[in-house]
Amino acid sequence: MVFKKNSLSFSGNSKQSLPKNKDKMQKLKFRIREQIDKAIKEGADTFYFGACYGFDLLCAEIVLMRKRVIHILEPRVIKLIAVVPYEEQPKNWNEVNRELYFATLAQCDEVIILNAKYHQGCFHRRDRYMVDNSSKMICYFDGSKGTPYTVKYAEKNKVQIINLYET
Repeated sequence: MVFKKNSLSFSGNSKQSLPKNKDKMQKLKFRIREQIDKAIKEGADTFYFGACYGFDLLCAEIVLMRKRVIHILEPRVIKLIAVVPYEEQPKNWNEVNRELYFATLAQCDEVIILNAKYHQGCFHRRDRYMVDNSSKMICYFDGSKGTPYTVKYAEKNKVQIINLYET
């Protein structure tokens, strides 16, 4: 059984909204690793991501890396759970993003597919699922796209929000 207090979710914009500058991207990756490590030290053992390219897959990749290097003296079992809004989600993505998506899902501890086909509201359903099962959310929120819905929903549900966006 997953306990909400030990769970964390990720929410962020697509790859187009991530830093283009190599140094800024490295800084973002460092900050994500730092927050994931802090969460693990505080007892987080379950990480939910929305299975979209961009920030979601970046965070998932870092969690998978952390799973492989968890300190031997303080071993912890952590889980990565993909919450897929609909089964055909990556159908129109470019080949690089599709390959990363399927490679990441293959390494997840669980893949939850909420809908077989796309329908209006399926992304919000995914976001609510992740927030409802988390006590903390790490996001990359610049004020645009679908992330405002998730951030507002998390605030309403008293989920701690850590926004890694920097101008």
